[in-house]
Amino acid sequence: MDDNDLGDIGSDPYEFTNVIGDGDQPLYHVLPYIEEHMIHIKTTYPRFKKRTKWLQDKHNSTFIQWLCFKVQSELNGKDNNGVSENLRWLAASPSMVVPSSRSYLVNGVKFNTKAQDDVRTVQNSGVYLLAHTIQVACAKDKNPIVSNMRFYGVIQEIWDIDYQKFRIPVFRSD
Repeated sequence: MDDNDLGDIGSDPYEFTNVIGDGDQPLYHVLPYIEEHMIHIKTTYPRFKKRTKWLQDKHNSTFIQWLCFKVQSELNGKDNNGVSENLRWLAASPSMVVPSSRSYLVNGVKFNTKAQDDVRTVQNSGVYLLAHTIQVACAKDKNPIVSNMRFYGVIQEIWDIDYQKFRIPVFRSD
């Protein structure tokens, strides 16, 4: 896909807007592993089990490698232990070639980069994300708060991450 192509996620209403919540979606199958990895970290590092920020940083830096190992171990077990095809592809990592596009179609709505919006009369480069995240006042904050946080931005780039069996669009925003 070159820079002028239009990416398309399809017409399934759950395909993008509810990418984690629908049982057929790739990221849905990762949720139990995220929970299991956090338990693994807490048992491996019991001294840090109450340090929320440290746990989250450790999870962020080690999860992908741990997931690959875990999925491979389960695939070597009896009947693949119920490892879904989507999870196999996620654990195998995406293609290193990442095409970009100026526009991307999500459930019939066309999203544009800011550069594409600048030359069009109809604009749609604004994005909003509600994230469940850790909020800290400073680096030495001993009482981080886990809550929902709103992020707003303008799409600067659109990447199409290819896992061979499915694609996941990523909007890089400012």
